[in-house]
Amino acid sequence: MKSGDFGRALIMSSDLRGYGQGADKRHETMQRGFVDLHESAAAQTGLSRHRWVIQQGGDGELAILPADEPDPLVVDQYVRAIHQWLVTHNDGLAVEERLRLRVAFAFGTAYPSVNGYAGQAVVEASRLVDWKPLKKIFKKREDMNIFLILSQRVFEDVVRQGHTSYGIGDFHEVTIREKEYSGSAWIWSPEFRPEDLRLLSDPTDTKADEQAENHRTGTSQQAEVINNLSGPVDARRAVFGIGRK
Repeated sequence: MKSGDFGRALIMSSDLRGYGQGADKRHETMQRGFVDLHESAAAQTGLSRHRWVIQQGGDGELAILPADEPDPLVVDQYVRAIHQWLVTHNDGLAVEERLRLRVAFAFGTAYPSVNGYAGQAVVEASRLVDWKPLKKIFKKREDMNIFLILSQRVFEDVVRQGHTSYGIGDFHEVTIREKEYSGSAWIWSPEFRPEDLRLLSDPTDTKADEQAENHRTGTSQQAEVINNLSGPVDARRAVFGIGRK
């Protein structure tokens, strides 16, 4: 497609966990593993990955798939092949050496623009894969290899209609709020446990994580205090607002 051409497509956004924590050589290893897992899964399932339009991002990518790549094959067998690759690769490795992946799918408007692809499906897939609670689960569940996140439309069209080997009960519906995006999505992981749902919705955990991150980075939330006064006030010795040490 030429810049500005309108079109709709299946969009895949995928991202490795822990990339920013590694040294340069670790980045190289993770990038090679990221490419290998996608290429291996595509070869195993008969997909033509060389025809996908891919925006690379080091530890992740945004892929716009051709219309003739079957959505059920991509969402089902391709993802399962990635999972099996990760299980085999990670076997026996220390936690910090493992590769662990989030994969999100959305369907809708996507077209080339002056600095990459534009369109609502591109935004949706990007926000789904970046949803913070999934990162939190990966942090607390060291045995988890992959998380799949489907937009509402992809789930309804591909999974609910029986076009995959997934059961409807294999997924959990969640509400995604990430940056300016808000919407329903469906998550799946072979290693997911029912008690993990708490990590997706417990505001106490979220607040604690935010406080820990603020402490680590040396940032804090600023409070605004308004003092409403009536009548004359001698403020020569007064202190208004909140003082911070």
